[in-house]
Amino acid sequence: MSSKMMGFDEFPQIARTETARAIYLIDVDTCEIVYMNKSAKDMLQLAYEDDSYCGKKCYTVLQGLNSKCRFCRNNLLTTERMFVEEIYQPSVQRYLQVKSILFNYMGRRLRFEILYNFKEEELEQQKKYLDQKLEQIRWVDNLTGLYNREKYSSLLKDIEIKKIRHIGIVDMDINGLRNINATKGYHSGDRVLIRIAALIKSVFGVNSFRVGSDEFVSLALNMDKADFEAKVAALKAKFSVETDFRVSVGSLWSDNCRDIYKKVSQANAVMEATKSFGYKNLTADYNHKAESAHRLLAEIAEGRFKVYLQPKINLQTGLIEGAEALVRKIDDQGVIIAPDNFIPGYEENGLINYIDIFVLKTVCRMLKDWRERGGRVFKMSVNVSRVTLIAEDTIKNSVAICKKYGIDPCLIDVEITESFGLLEKELLVDLIKRMHEAGFSISMDDFGTSFSNLELLSQVHFDTVKFDKSLTDSIVDNPKTQILFKAAVSMCREFGDTLTLAEGIENEEQLKVLQKLGCQLGQGYYFARPLPEDEFWERYVKK
Repeated sequence: MSSKMMGFDEFPQIARTETARAIYLIDVDTCEIVYMNKSAKDMLQLAYEDDSYCGKKCYTVLQGLNSKCRFCRNNLLTTERMFVEEIYQPSVQRYLQVKSILFNYMGRRLRFEILYNFKEEELEQQKKYLDQKLEQIRWVDNLTGLYNREKYSSLLKDIEIKKIRHIGIVDMDINGLRNINATKGYHSGDRVLIRIAALIKSVFGVNSFRVGSDEFVSLALNMDKADFEAKVAALKAKFSVETDFRVSVGSLWSDNCRDIYKKVSQANAVMEATKSFGYKNLTADYNHKAESAHRLLAEIAEGRFKVYLQPKINLQTGLIEGAEALVRKIDDQGVIIAPDNFIPGYEENGLINYIDIFVLKTVCRMLKDWRERGGRVFKMSVNVSRVTLIAEDTIKNSVAICKKYGIDPCLIDVEITESFGLLEKELLVDLIKRMHEAGFSISMDDFGTSFSNLELLSQVHFDTVKFDKSLTDSIVDNPKTQILFKAAVSMCREFGDTLTLAEGIENEEQLKVLQKLGCQLGQGYYFARPLPEDEFWERYVKK
């Protein structure tokens, strides 16, 4: 039915009283335009001079679409009162206010609409409103209401430019979200994400972001360290009382914003290290790392890993002063596998912490056993990976292991490699300080393999510096190596209480040069290869 067949004067009273307004009518069942007055065509800047629009789809004429508008409100219309909304009109590139009401006329259900243009001040408000909407679409995560990854990246770039005095970074990851989605459904997973976002925002406010499907980040700008750590503790406390999920948290505070992306990476590394301890608690069916963790723990329980001991000898007296614990793996045929063939794999997949903890427990058990059997007890060194040391509660858990076996932490020497120099200075200094406070001693392993060793020595205190085997190999024939070695030994003496140890001593010539240069301790095949526990007991421990 066209407008010619339906004269406008025939429409109900509500239509005739609004003739000064921009109006049109639409059949809500067919979405066809039935009538449009000149004011409406002018306001919408449509090119129809006649009634050729009649019978055309409203979404085509008004929105330029080929299918029904997603925002269509036809089903909300009633015959009792006006429905008011704002609709974006692409022809004029602005929102217009629309008042609509439903009425029945000659067997058709018609939507009667009145268009209102905004005044200038309303247009400015509308522009601000539109900008806010666009910003929300661009920057805000639809599910959680937190800022999204794009906003996070933008803020990091801004931080690089601005002079921010302090920064705190919190990196968070949900443990087993895939498991929740698979066993309880995606609606449950979404509820978990929304709940976590609310907890994060309640503590750290607006600078909180959902940066991945199950990962969140909060930034604390110009917040001092004590306040930041208090907020991190408060957030962890909130997470801890939740029963539907677990969250791994990594945090980092720095007194400057230089190398912001490195700092972000460090916070993420702490989070990942902490998360790796939780793999054993996840369902292996939904997490390949959890499956690997279960398999590794089973191999440890089956005795597939053994701890060998290599003595550390006083180069002046020839007496044993300690030993280094070295892990070995036994394959299915009973063949011993060297650590170079399996340690890198566990480091790469984040499971090395289970090996480190196994070695520490074994060493403490050995010391306890030796003491009870009346043998000698001396300091034992364990290699601890960066992944293990930076994980949350590692120091506390290590102290608990020592306490379980009745071993004073002063009998445990923690060896760390030069790769720890890649950590943020504040994080590294804090880690070593807390290790010392807990009673452990710290050795720098592999000294001489990187220039970063010197920077590291200038920043933190080490109880022992271990010279890499590559230096020992050339100590006899290379005068420059001797000069370097002598200078490093002198430097450690200047520190006051830092011992020096040469690795890889294989012959008497090397021993004599090292003695002459003042090196205090040594280990290597010249004294003994790494020995299984029973051999080491007979040779060095048994009185």
